[in-house]
Amino acid sequence: MKLICVTTVSLGVTLLWLASNSTAQTTSTDPTAQSNVVPASSTPDSSADVSASAVPVARGTVFLDLDGDGKFGPVDHAFAGIKVSNGTEIASTDINGRYELPLPEDAVLFVIKPTGFRTALNDQNLPKFFYIHKPNGSPQLKFPGSSPTGPLPQSIDFPLYQQSEPDEFRVILFGDPQPRNNVEVDYISHDVISELIGNPTKSAFGVSLGDLAFDNLDTFETLNQTVALIGIPWYNVIGNHDINYDSPDRKHINETYERVYGPSYYSYDYGQVHFVVLDNIDWEEPTEKIPQRHFIAGFGAEQLEFLKNDLARIPASQMVVLMMHIPIISAHDKLELFKLIETRPLCISIAGHTHDHQHLFLGPAEGFNGREPHHHIVNVTVSGSWWSGLKDDRGIPHTMMADGGPNGYSIMTFDGEQYRLDYKAAGRPASEQMRIHVAPEISVEQTGETEVSVNVYNGSAKSSVEMAINDAADWVPLTKKVALDPSLVELFEYEQKLSPPIEPKMSQPKGSSHLWFGKLPPDLPPGTHLLRVRTTDMHGRTFHGHRSFRVSK
Repeated sequence: MKLICVTTVSLGVTLLWLASNSTAQTTSTDPTAQSNVVPASSTPDSSADVSASAVPVARGTVFLDLDGDGKFGPVDHAFAGIKVSNGTEIASTDINGRYELPLPEDAVLFVIKPTGFRTALNDQNLPKFFYIHKPNGSPQLKFPGSSPTGPLPQSIDFPLYQQSEPDEFRVILFGDPQPRNNVEVDYISHDVISELIGNPTKSAFGVSLGDLAFDNLDTFETLNQTVALIGIPWYNVIGNHDINYDSPDRKHINETYERVYGPSYYSYDYGQVHFVVLDNIDWEEPTEKIPQRHFIAGFGAEQLEFLKNDLARIPASQMVVLMMHIPIISAHDKLELFKLIETRPLCISIAGHTHDHQHLFLGPAEGFNGREPHHHIVNVTVSGSWWSGLKDDRGIPHTMMADGGPNGYSIMTFDGEQYRLDYKAAGRPASEQMRIHVAPEISVEQTGETEVSVNVYNGSAKSSVEMAINDAADWVPLTKKVALDPSLVELFEYEQKLSPPIEPKMSQPKGSSHLWFGKLPPDLPPGTHLLRVRTTDMHGRTFHGHRSFRVSK
């Protein structure tokens, strides 16, 4: 038996596979093979001990699929050291590529993709990394779940395929596509997807951060077909509008999502980064205040146990990215999650849900007691303010978000321990990073009292914003303030007066966390002037904008 070794130097991870054809054939059909459930720390993982389990045991092989048929056969190589999870416990495959885990009814088994390899993809570029075990199928629901899967197969095998994964790579992040129907899927296609077809950003993969639908789960299929046009693997997060609201209990609210996308929480590696997708759509029975079943933000004990087990196998020196739908600060059990990441200096988190864009730096005031503040990003949304407002010449609503930012998406670049986020406004040049508001015409007497506001779409508490007039060499700092965006207020008030009214109506403007204010200098002479603005972000990058205005006598 010949053992082949592949080492990922940057992570200190060694993957082994067997190159013996006869061994591969034997291990793929031997249901009695024992898997190695000892984690990287060499401490026995009691959570994955199945010797006394009262529930059925799933067994299988993780293998390098050399012939590309998706089945473990004589030419394929079994992989050692690959992680497989049942949603709480995690087992590592043994020297024969075998694992075993208890798998209760109504569960999802999944492989945790290692660096340098990919899982299979379906025809919509959705990763095929899971097996749904629902012997009796999903309950009867408005939007269908899984058909009965019957008894556990003798072997549940996961194919992997080798790929190059550089240390520096990009990821496309979609917040809340949220189409009500296929017409709004077309908005997504023409406003966002059209500029990403062929992957001009050279991104490794994409992630939608929940609210893939707007309660109408029939749109999953059309949306998936549309996003697949980008041509890269696409991961998904569950949102509060992606659940089965007619479910009789918490256990079955994800039935349709699971049928289409797989487990609602899972993890995978790419390059030097460990990504964890979390489900923070918890469920609460009717209360006196809310008489019907409703969602609340929370992770739950079972998922937190998975996260604990998952992070226990990740070096503290490795970048970890948590992805969820509802901002982390809203979760009722956020403190339990914080405890799992407070000792990790290289951990950030990303969410959607609120239909604005924010950079939060969480510390003791929010219950996070790490050595450094935790960077939590609330991502710009594809749908903006739920596809509302006046339509442009393409027939697409402007759908400006309530914080004054345009709808769009972000591109995150990772390079080892470093990361940076770029905001891309849909249908606009990448260089557009701000909106400047100043009255178009000002009298000489008013110049010193005229307010300037700048909405820096990707601005944060670590940004600086300055302005200069015409060719002046002196830059004047502006003051950051949470306020309503004056440009958005003007647009909102205009649309409110239209008859017949616009449907869907624009969202009410709300306080923006990325607005800066200042005043024009006094005694500007009559004529046309150029207001120049520059902003420097948390990574030291500088962006420029400008706007002209007139001074009259």
